[in-house]
Amino acid sequence: MRTPSGILHVVDFKTDQIVAAIQPNDYWDDKRHWELKNNVDMLDFTVFDGTTHSATLQQQNLVLKEVRDGRIVPYVITETEKNSAKRSITTYASGAWVQIAKSGIIKPQRIEGKTVNEFIDMALVGMKWKRGKTDYAGFHTMTIDEFMDPLTFLKKIASLFKLEIQYRVEVQGSQIVGWYVDMIQRRGRDTGKEIELGKDLIGVTRIEHSRDICTALVGFVKGEGDNVITIESINRGLPYIVDNDAFQRWNERGKHKFGFYTPETEELNMTPQRLMTLMEIELKKRVNSSVSYEVEAQSIGRIFGLAHELINEGDTIRIKDTGFTPKLYLEARVIAGDESFTDPTQDKYVFGDYREITDPNEELRKIYNRILSKFGEKQEMLDQLDKLVKEANETASNAKKESEAAKTLAEKVQENIKNNTVEIIEAKNPPTTGLKPNKTLWRDMSNGKPGILKIWTGTVWESVVPDVESVKKETLEQVNKNIESTKAELNQKVQEAQNQATGQFNEVQEGLQGVSRTISNIENKQGEIDKKVTKFEQDSNGFKTSIESLTKKDNDISNKLNTVEQTVEGTKKTISEVEQTTNDLKKTTTEVKEQAGKISEKLTTVETKVNSDKAGGRNLLLDSNAKYEKTDYLINVFSLTENFVAGEEYTFVIKGSVPASQKFGIWMNGGSSNVGYATSVYANGVTYVTFKAVAVTSGNERKLSLYNFPSNTTKAIVEWVALYKGNKPQDWTPAPENQVTNDEFTKKTTEIEKSVDGVTNTVSKVKNSQDGFEKRMTTVEQTATGLSSTVGNLNNVVSDQGKKLTDANTKIEQQATAIGAKVELKQVENYVAGFKIPELKQTVDKNKQDLLGELANKLATEQFNQKMTMIDNRFTINEEGINAAAKKKEVYTIEQANGQFAKDSYVRDMETRLQLTEKGVSLSVKENDVIAAFNMSKENITLNANRINLVGFITANHIKGQVLEGVTLKTSGNRFVEINKQDMKIFD
Repeated sequence: MRTPSGILHVVDFKTDQIVAAIQPNDYWDDKRHWELKNNVDMLDFTVFDGTTHSATLQQQNLVLKEVRDGRIVPYVITETEKNSAKRSITTYASGAWVQIAKSGIIKPQRIEGKTVNEFIDMALVGMKWKRGKTDYAGFHTMTIDEFMDPLTFLKKIASLFKLEIQYRVEVQGSQIVGWYVDMIQRRGRDTGKEIELGKDLIGVTRIEHSRDICTALVGFVKGEGDNVITIESINRGLPYIVDNDAFQRWNERGKHKFGFYTPETEELNMTPQRLMTLMEIELKKRVNSSVSYEVEAQSIGRIFGLAHELINEGDTIRIKDTGFTPKLYLEARVIAGDESFTDPTQDKYVFGDYREITDPNEELRKIYNRILSKFGEKQEMLDQLDKLVKEANETASNAKKESEAAKTLAEKVQENIKNNTVEIIEAKNPPTTGLKPNKTLWRDMSNGKPGILKIWTGTVWESVVPDVESVKKETLEQVNKNIESTKAELNQKVQEAQNQATGQFNEVQEGLQGVSRTISNIENKQGEIDKKVTKFEQDSNGFKTSIESLTKKDNDISNKLNTVEQTVEGTKKTISEVEQTTNDLKKTTTEVKEQAGKISEKLTTVETKVNSDKAGGRNLLLDSNAKYEKTDYLINVFSLTENFVAGEEYTFVIKGSVPASQKFGIWMNGGSSNVGYATSVYANGVTYVTFKAVAVTSGNERKLSLYNFPSNTTKAIVEWVALYKGNKPQDWTPAPENQVTNDEFTKKTTEIEKSVDGVTNTVSKVKNSQDGFEKRMTTVEQTATGLSSTVGNLNNVVSDQGKKLTDANTKIEQQATAIGAKVELKQVENYVAGFKIPELKQTVDKNKQDLLGELANKLATEQFNQKMTMIDNRFTINEEGINAAAKKKEVYTIEQANGQFAKDSYVRDMETRLQLTEKGVSLSVKENDVIAAFNMSKENITLNANRINLVGFITANHIKGQVLEGVTLKTSGNRFVEINKQDMKIFD
C-alpha cells in the first residue's frame, strides 16, 4: 500500500476540472475526521489568504484527497472562514456524497428478489455517481413505506445486505472521470498489528456491568396493521423463553428478571419460529454481565515512519495490556479516527467491536497450580505412574486402531472396485443389452481406431471426450481458405498496380447495361506503390460505390476498401482492411446489410503469423513439428508436399533422442526401401542424413517413414523433423502449406442481427497457438417471448502438467413465466492417484468417513492415468416451483498406447437434486447407487440416509427406535441414568 502524496486538489464543481493543487507545505492545521458508521467524513485545513489556490476555495467547489487505502475521496466545501489577523483561510468540507440526498427521490414501493447491484442502480439512476465494486450477497426484498432520499436508500441497502459503503472518484489527467459507490463485506484488513502497553497503548479501562442481565426474555415484532408476532403459538402459550442456569444464578426470591427484545432486521416474513431462533441467540448475550472497554492509543506508524505500524480505516487489530491480572488481550476494530497529514502526532482512533481473547497458557497454569497444591511432594511419583499408564494404553489403542483402519479401508476399496469398475465395450454399433445409466461405456469404432468413448445416460449415448479435433479441423480449414484467398487477392492487386503507370485518371464507360466512372491516382516509384481508386457503378439493378487504397513500401502492404451497394432488396455496406508485413497478416472486415424488416452487422478480424521461407529451401514435410514419444518400431509416416523425384538428392533433419544403441532410420515405399540413418550431427540434439530418392511405388509418392532402429522396445522422443532438397541441413521451418494451419492465428467475430422477430448477438474468438487450440463463443437472443444467453469455451491445451481438453457451456433462458440456467463441462486430463496432506487434514477434520471414501477411491484408481470429468448443473424457476440439479460423472481410464486400448474403466456418478414447491421441499444426494434423501411437507419430514449425525440439543415429544447407544437420560440437572457398554449408573 503506497504512501499518499498529501496533495489536495481543488475541483470546479461545474466542470469537474482540477483548478488548483495545494502542496502539503502550503497548508496546516489539517484534520480528517472519519467514522465507519453512516460514512461520516469531514476535512478541515488552513491556507494563507491571497494566494492563487486560496481563490479557488469557494462554496460548493470540491477538494480531492488521497487516503491511505489508495482511494481518492471527494469533499464538497461547505464553509470557509477568513482570519484577517493571521491572513489565513480555514476551509471546512464534508464527503461529497452528502449531495446524493438532494439528487432524487425514492417513492414508496415493494422491491422483490433483487441483488445488491440492482438495488444500487435503482438508487443512483440519473446521477453522476455509478455503481463500483460490490460483493455478492444473494437476493433480498425491501418494502419502502414512505418517500426517502437516495442517500438514505443507499444506507438501507447496505444494512439489508450486511455490507459496508465506501465512496471514491477516479481521476485522469486533470479531470474527474468517474464517481463510484462501492459496497463490500468489510472495510479494512486484519493486519495482525498489536497495540501494546509501553509502545503505542496509553491505557485500557475495563467496565463490567450487569444492568442488562435477564433470566427470561420476551420477544415481539410488529406485523401488518395492529398484528403483533410473538412465540406463544409454539411455546406452550408463553410469550417468553428462560435460561435455567441464569435463573439459578441471578434470581431474587425465586422470581425471574424479564428482558424485552425486538429484532433489528429487515425481514418482512417474520414467523414465530424465526423469532424464537433470534430470541435464543439474544438471551445467550444477556445471561452474563456485559463488559465494555475504553482504549486510548497513540499512532506511531507515521510519527516514526514505520509502515507496518499504520492504522487504517476498518482494520482489525490486537490490544495487549499486561498490567491487568490476568493479562488482558483484546481484538478490536478501528471504527473512527482523526488524521493529520502535516502533524502525525494529532492522529487519534476510536475502537469498537471488542472481543476478549483468553490466554490458554494462563488458564492451563491455573489448573496445574491447583492440582499441584493438592498432591505436593507426590507429584513426581504420580507423573511417572501416569506416563507409564498412558504409554501402555496408547500402544494397545494404536495397534487396535491401525488394524481396524486397515481392515475398513481394504473393505472400502473392494466395495468401490466392485461397484465402479465397468468393462469398455468396443463395437461399431451401440450395445443394446445390460445397459446401466451413467455406468456402461462404449468405444464407438464405426469410424475406425482410436474410436470415440461414450457413456449411456439412460436415454442416449453421450461422448465422454470433448470433440475438439473436428471443431479445430473445420475452423482451421475456414481460416486457411480465408487467408489464402486474401493473400492471392492482395498479390494480384499489387501485381496490377506495378504494371500501371504513375498518374491521375478519370475513366467513364456508358452502355445499355449501365454507367460506370472510375477516378484513380497512382504513384509507382522504385517498387513503392500508392494507389487510390474511387468507382461509381449504376445499372438497372441498383447503385454501387467503392473507395479503395493500396499502399506498398518494402515488404509492407496495406489495402483498404469501402463499398456500398444499393438494390431494391436493400443496402449492403462493406469496410475491409488488410495489412501484411514480413511476418504478419491481419484482415479486418465490417459488413452491414439493411433489408426490409432486418438489419445485420458482422465484424471480423483474422490475425496470423506467417514464417517467411529461409534462404536455401523449403521444408517438404507436412505437420513436421508434431511431437512424439514412443516405444514402437515405427514412429510415424510423414506426408510430403510434392512427389519424390528418383535420383534427386534430399536432406532429412531431426531433433530428438534415442538410446545410445539406437538410431533414427528413414524408409521410402511404405518401409520397404531404407535410404539412410540420421546420425550426422548438425547442432545440439539435431542430426541429419543426405540421401538420393529411389524409384517410388504406387501410393508412396509422397510418403516417408521414420523408425526407431534396430530395437522396437526402446523409447524415442521426437520434437520436429524437416526434409529439404539438396545436400545441406537447415533449421526447422514449417512447410508453406502449414504456415496458417499449424502456426499461430487469432480470429474474432461479432455478429448482430436485428429483425421484427427479435435481436441476436454473437461474439466469437478462435485462437490457435503453440499452447493449444481455444474457441470461445457467446450468443444472446432476444425475442418478444423471452431472452436466451449462451456462453461456450472449447480448448485443447498442452502444458507442463500434460494435455488438457475442456468443453464448457452455459445457457440462461428467461421467459415471462420461467427462468432456466444450465452449466455443462467436459474435461479430459492426465491423472495421478496422489494425496495432498493439507487437503487430507482438512477432510479428516470435517468428516472421517469422507476421508475414508477419498482414500479408497484413490487406491481403486491408481492403475489409471487419464481422468474424464462431466458436469451438468441445471436450475429452473417456473409456476410449478424451483428445481436445481448438480450432476458430476468421473471416468478413469488408461490412455491408448502402442495401438492398445483400455478394456476396463472406473466410473463415479454423483448427483444432488433440490425441489421447492408450495407444498414442500425435496432434497436428495446420490453417489453411484447410494442415496440420501430429505423430504418435508406441512405434515411430515422424512430423512433417509445410511448415517445421520445430529449435533446440538434435540427436543422431542416422543422418540421410538431399535437401538440407542451411549445414552444418558436426564430428568433434572442432578438426576439422570447413564447407560454405556460397560454398565448402567443411576445418579440421584
